[in-house]
Amino acid sequence: MDWKREAPRQVFHFINGTVIALAYIQWEAKVGWVLLFLSLIGLFLSWFHLRRPFPWAQLLLNLLDRPEDVQSFPGKGAVLYGLAVGFSLVVYPRYAALGAVAVLASGDALSTLVGKAWGRRRWPWNTRLSLEGSGAFFAGATLFAWFFVPFPMAFTGALTGALVETVPWALDDNVTIPLAVGLVLAFLFY
Repeated sequence: MDWKREAPRQVFHFINGTVIALAYIQWEAKVGWVLLFLSLIGLFLSWFHLRRPFPWAQLLLNLLDRPEDVQSFPGKGAVLYGLAVGFSLVVYPRYAALGAVAVLASGDALSTLVGKAWGRRRWPWNTRLSLEGSGAFFAGATLFAWFFVPFPMAFTGALTGALVETVPWALDDNVTIPLAVGLVLAFLFY
């Protein structure tokens, strides 16, 4: 694994989610609306950047974006993250929204770092991902989400997120994880 490339992305992923969750505690759904608005601006800037690259943005994209995304959809992870998390904060009840954001922020970052560094045993239906990465997702997301929601919700959300991440969806996991976790938490803990 290229730690120089992947570690900053995953640290940013975690810090971003943490800041969003803390802001949501203070300002609730307003944070979701702001995220949706900023993501739409990001979508426009991404489109524009493909036509006329911004020199200042290229440095940031080279640090935080996947090389294939820089060429086809600059800022893809951030835009999709913002849209899905913003939607979750606006639509789901408070506990489900917080659980979804916390699980995505911690679980997705940990699974990538652990899975790429130490992942040896692969899922039969998704050989890109490892059992070790999924275990790190589940453990880390459970503990981190527990700061924001009661333990049964943290456990359920982390399990949901870890399982959803293993499914080879066409959609990015920055979309599938928060939407699935929020939906399960809203449905089971209503």
